[in-house]
Amino acid sequence: MYKEAGVGGKGGLLIGVFWAQIVLGIALIGLRIYTRSFIRGSVGWDDVCLILTLVLNTGFTVFTTVAAVHGMGQHFEYLEVPQFAHAMLYILIGQVFVSFATGMGKVSVAIFLLRIVMKPWHRWFLWFCAVSMMIMSIFLGVTVFAQCTPAESIWNPELADQRVCHLSLTIVAITYCSYAAAMDFILAGFPWIALHGLNMKPKERHTICLSLSMGVFAGICGVFRTTGLTSLSNSQDYLYAISDSAIWTASEVTATIVCLTLPALRPLYKKIRNQESSSAGYQQHDDSIYANSSAYPLGSLRGNIADDGKGSNLTKIEASILASKNDSDEAILLQGSTEGNIVRTREVIISYRETGLEGKATSRNGV
Repeated sequence: MYKEAGVGGKGGLLIGVFWAQIVLGIALIGLRIYTRSFIRGSVGWDDVCLILTLVLNTGFTVFTTVAAVHGMGQHFEYLEVPQFAHAMLYILIGQVFVSFATGMGKVSVAIFLLRIVMKPWHRWFLWFCAVSMMIMSIFLGVTVFAQCTPAESIWNPELADQRVCHLSLTIVAITYCSYAAAMDFILAGFPWIALHGLNMKPKERHTICLSLSMGVFAGICGVFRTTGLTSLSNSQDYLYAISDSAIWTASEVTATIVCLTLPALRPLYKKIRNQESSSAGYQQHDDSIYANSSAYPLGSLRGNIADDGKGSNLTKIEASILASKNDSDEAILLQGSTEGNIVRTREVIISYRETGLEGKATSRNGV
């Protein structure tokens, strides 16, 4: 009768690190959705892609946990053949999940940047990054089980003599991970190019670029992940050798979630610090009409006092309000990039009239 190997070796470390990162991802994405839904902005496609990234990474975590229970993280000499085969099967399934999670994370970053860039070539470049990343993710996911025939020989050592391999998973994985790490650094540096020359304060530009450039941490995780992929060729002790690379893989996905989530939490932070009113400016609260609107900065204010010729004073205040976009970074960008673009404005007029009520009351008393 088959008996699970139990958690041992690096298995406990794998489970602890993986689930800690999942909890962190759930907390950050939950706060991001709350901020965009109830404080400022609205949920967009980048949020959908980010949620999908978390779901796929959770799938990777679940299958890695099951693999650790069956012997992942332990040396081959301490495992029975059935235990090794079960652990191998589960970690291979997990690798399919994480290949899609890694690609979807890069797509989330690209779609977020698409919401704030203006030039056509910027948009075309970001679409290239997103599409190429997903194509490579799909190819890697298929290669995991299509590399050899029969497929069972990939995870079952008893069928090793029957194995015929058509693709090298090691080469495909190293190519994919190198491309993903390079994409992390490219997307982290891209805002410095895309926002250059915009009519905005240097401090604001630097704040936005630095917040979006946190993707370099995902790139660093990707570099460590890639350097450890040579262990894939060490099939005899695969379950132990792949453990460190698996941790870096999950960390790369989590780092992408963190760097994309933190900039969107600025309005929530300001609200907690009681600074939302001063930073957001004028905000409308008509739930029936502007339920999905965000804060509107007051563009101009001028007061005019006029006499209507009937003994009353008319005070007229006109305000021109500039529509903002979904989050704080985009709102700043919109204020600095209105030249040459279509801008929606709303004019608010407040009128106040003083009449001679006191004189009329005296007249009635006299009658």
